[in-house]
Amino acid sequence: MLTKNFLFIIRRLIRQKKYTLLNLLGLTLGLATCLVIGLFLSYELSFDNYHQKADRIYRINEVKTAPSYGIKYKYAAPAPLADALRQEVSGIEAVASVFPQEAQTIEVKAGKLFKQEGILLAEADILNVFDFQMIEGDAQQALGQPWQTILTESTAEKFFGEENPIGKTLIYDGSKTLTVAGIMKDLPNHTHLRASMLISYLVTPEYMGFNLNQWTFTFGASTYLALEENITPEVLKAPIQAVYDKYVNTNPESLEKARGELQPLSKIHLEPKYAGGGQWVQAINPRWLWFFAAVGFIVLLLAAINFVNLSTAQALTRAKEVAIRKTIGAARTHLMMQFVMEAFLLVTIASILAILTAGSSLGYLNQSLVKSISLESLLHPLGIGIFIFGIVITALLTGIYPAWLISKFKPVIALKGQWTSTGKNSNFLSKALVTLQFTISGTMLIALFFIAQQLTLFYNQSMGFDRDNIILVKAPDAAKYDVLATELSQLNAVKHLSFMSTPPSGIRHNRTDMFLAEDPSPHLVNMVFGDDAYPDLFDFQLAAGRYFEARDTTAGLLSLPRDQRFPKAIVNERLIKTLGLGTPEEAVGKRFKIDWNSWQPEIVGVVQNFATSSLHEAVEPIVIFQQNGFYDSACIKIKANSNMPQTLSNIQAAWQKAFPHQFYDYEFLDDRLASHYESESQLFGFFKLFAGIAILISCLGLWGLATHAAVQRTKEIGIRKVLGASVSGIVQLMSKDFLKLVGLSVLFSVPLAWYFTDQWLEGFAYRIEMQWWVFTLASLLVLLLAFLTVSMESVKAALANPLDCMREE
Repeated sequence: MLTKNFLFIIRRLIRQKKYTLLNLLGLTLGLATCLVIGLFLSYELSFDNYHQKADRIYRINEVKTAPSYGIKYKYAAPAPLADALRQEVSGIEAVASVFPQEAQTIEVKAGKLFKQEGILLAEADILNVFDFQMIEGDAQQALGQPWQTILTESTAEKFFGEENPIGKTLIYDGSKTLTVAGIMKDLPNHTHLRASMLISYLVTPEYMGFNLNQWTFTFGASTYLALEENITPEVLKAPIQAVYDKYVNTNPESLEKARGELQPLSKIHLEPKYAGGGQWVQAINPRWLWFFAAVGFIVLLLAAINFVNLSTAQALTRAKEVAIRKTIGAARTHLMMQFVMEAFLLVTIASILAILTAGSSLGYLNQSLVKSISLESLLHPLGIGIFIFGIVITALLTGIYPAWLISKFKPVIALKGQWTSTGKNSNFLSKALVTLQFTISGTMLIALFFIAQQLTLFYNQSMGFDRDNIILVKAPDAAKYDVLATELSQLNAVKHLSFMSTPPSGIRHNRTDMFLAEDPSPHLVNMVFGDDAYPDLFDFQLAAGRYFEARDTTAGLLSLPRDQRFPKAIVNERLIKTLGLGTPEEAVGKRFKIDWNSWQPEIVGVVQNFATSSLHEAVEPIVIFQQNGFYDSACIKIKANSNMPQTLSNIQAAWQKAFPHQFYDYEFLDDRLASHYESESQLFGFFKLFAGIAILISCLGLWGLATHAAVQRTKEIGIRKVLGASVSGIVQLMSKDFLKLVGLSVLFSVPLAWYFTDQWLEGFAYRIEMQWWVFTLASLLVLLLAFLTVSMESVKAALANPLDCMREE
């Protein structure tokens, strides 16, 4: 019996090609979207779960609170913290600090240079926290000694090819000689610490180049620990706070308090509030995961609605079939089983097509999102079980109602041809489902418009400084700065040159506390180091005072007594407002204190506010110093209308004369600033694709219903044409009922889109205003798409020969 039913279903599906293809296309798109989003979610949720001690590994994040600025989260911690935890806190199996580096130059042989990313300075105990699988060498011993490195397999092959690298030396950052002491397996891509090489990390000023024993100074290093078994993080909360109270919260009069928060390893990639999550891999906002999970469900729901609507619309064409089968003894349960089997078959075929579609699209998806998503997670027992469960649920949801509706036909009425309706309830349901479809599609389309506007604001908003035709290059050796400056001065296309630590809106601002002598309340301040050309290059707008002069340098300042450390500083208006220093003119000449090196800067200039980070955040206080020892980059302003390719080539030649043993690399400042919004841009592209699929599925369903309506009203159309009805009149007649439903859906989608978009925009300091014309434009576009979809079949029916329309079956 099952075989006969199966063969019967196959023959019928082949005979009803249009409806079969519409159902398959809609279900395939819905299931493929769900599958791709499921793989995306699985990838994002799997970060760092491969470590054996993953459930016992935590990162200590520093959190500071003060009435003046509220609460500030960092993923970094003070350098002395790891040693203090080892000595003073029990219940910890292992603790270690790591310091992720920016891309650096590695010289393997004379003239053989590589730009290497993923360099991690690491203490030896990190091997007792994380799983770094060694292939060759003693990693514990290597990381306990200075100037040792462990390479991953791919890095070793990149540097040395087929040669055995053990014992060979590398030149790191142009001056430091490293010895290769081990080889380890490549790390999985789903980790927030994507290390390509480990370098021994000794927390000493001689090794690092600056003093790491300051408890109030964090510079990007993170501290990780593995708890002993049966020890919960709550047990360590009080002892860790005692360490902070002992070394950090030492001033009982200070209103600022610091604490260390234990963050589970599994949440590091899902909590961006801690300064973005990390230096290498930005944490993803869980709201995006929930959002895309909802998008996947919605797209599949739209496909299921299409199936139900099309199956319901086909009920009239199957009335006689059901009547004959009932007449010869078929039970209603048997008929329902047959129609559910039909849904299962279609869903199964669509699932196979969805897997093929998803697999072929992952390459594009990974390239767009910079991910490594694969179908492997689907091959695990849990993945297979979820996928099969999804197929069953989808088939039941799409098959049961049409099966119940069709199987309830009465044989006598159906055989007489008097069954002209599927019932008021089914008609109401069909209309409600169409309205729901276009409500969802309209909401997504309106949201797309506003997200695009917000991203346009990010890229075009004035940041308060000049960012055009500016390139950034590394300047690793201060002794060669004069050579580079001399070479660049001979290029007519170069307008300005400045040596600095970071551009104004950077991602590497050093942060410390500032306060007034008469007011101990601390405020966070961003520190930037730049030479006397820095303000001119970025064309800051001076509000009062002056720019730097060459004599303002702070070189040698640390040799002075603390109460005489008065570096000259340029500050922004936000800083003087935060400290209550009055007007810009009144602030010039005043001093304030900062914790960093106990400096007491003297304000020589005040500039108008400019963006200190991305436009996600409000302008923060910033202070600019001249401090030669902290410059590591050169900023080059190129004149407008210059021959850019030739100028870039000339700059490279000049740079290589100054730094012949460094890898040359440059970046346009505009590109650096755009990277602040890379995550939003990538996810917007993702959302745009799936919103397009949702709209397409809705239009496919509407087209199928319009086609069926045209078939049902064939004789009516023929009679109307004979009586003189025009093509436009018939199109209007055929379209108005559907357009009423779409118009109703627009009324629902506008407030929904406003609510959800407003919630999303709350996360930005700089945000667009939601204007009425966007809602109007998007609504008209939805109506236009619906009209074009319906009119395709309406025009075809209106142009048909009236005699053909009225011919008997």
